[in-house]
Amino acid sequence: MRKRSIEPLVPGIHEEQFDRSFPKHLRVRKSREIDHVFKDGARFSCKGMRMQVLKTGEQESRAAFIAVRSFSGAVARNRAKRLARESWRLLRYRIKPGYDIVFVLYPGFAALSDCRSAMQYLLRKADLLR
Repeated sequence: MRKRSIEPLVPGIHEEQFDRSFPKHLRVRKSREIDHVFKDGARFSCKGMRMQVLKTGEQESRAAFIAVRSFSGAVARNRAKRLARESWRLLRYRIKPGYDIVFVLYPGFAALSDCRSAMQYLLRKADLLR
């Protein structure tokens, strides 16, 4: 079993710790749920990424990542999804609970920092950051 990474929110302060893993129950996995987010959710866009958001009222927010087919191949598509999942994992504790969020990824991100800044921009634009 994989060890979960639990890191302090502020370096040096160990009282408040947040679980920064991304377990399966926090993912939007069923296609009908993703379709529901696309149909009824609000849309926010920036270069390289689009975000669909639907308020659900659950205890925690869930996310899904979809890469379009215009990537040069499966390796590039999977890398984009890995970068987006890692960005989400690092930002997850700052997001308001009770939303289903679907990220649609387009070619153009080469580094984790680019993906993370675009994701932060979209989450701020949708007023989902605490």
